[in-house]
Amino acid sequence: MKETQIGRVVIVTGGSGALGRATVSRFLSAGDRVVVPWILKAERDAIEAEEGAALAAGRLVLVEADLAEESGARTAAAALPGVEVLVNGVGGFLGGSPVLEADLDVWDRMFRINVRTAVAMSRAALPSMLARGRGAIVNIASRAAFDRPAGLAAYASAKAAIVVLTETLQREVQVQGVRVNAVVPTTIDTAANRAAMPDADFSLWTPPARIADVIPGLASDASATVRGGLIPV
Repeated sequence: MKETQIGRVVIVTGGSGALGRATVSRFLSAGDRVVVPWILKAERDAIEAEEGAALAAGRLVLVEADLAEESGARTAAAALPGVEVLVNGVGGFLGGSPVLEADLDVWDRMFRINVRTAVAMSRAALPSMLARGRGAIVNIASRAAFDRPAGLAAYASAKAAIVVLTETLQREVQVQGVRVNAVVPTTIDTAANRAAMPDADFSLWTPPARIADVIPGLASDASATVRGGLIPV
């Protein structure tokens, strides 16, 4: 008999950001319990204001944690027992610069925010999934990983690493009942991205809600045969 998907424990990293809040809303609407790690108080306040009822009911748990550190990732993974779904939504973008001009600190920040957090959280959440013989990880990549535009080498390289992580980790856990996939959006239409790229054509960007519509489906039993997928949004 198939297990019901209602009431799963879901971790959404980056859940206090624009895409994250939309994703959290989708999982809560499906009856899941959601853990959101946070590091910036302003973002914590934003999701608390939007999902106060779920927070009061204990269906939303907010945890202060630096996910780029193993201790922080473990704290987030232990907030509710039995995690079945991990959405690695933490990400960041810094205004583009040519390789010759971009400081190495920019490269360090892009990999710390986009890659290290995903690796640390995957390591922290996987033991619970493997013990149950089921689970789903959904990573957030970017079209930049494939288009590789000039001036965005640090960001595109970090997102390309997410693609490699998705495909490699799937091969490592596929016989143990865990699925790993990634969504691959174009530039996400957020206030932060508009501020960073004010001259861009925002109409070509992906609204957070559209991406959030796809993520729960990838984590559901309906997508049980989708493994190692890179899903364009």
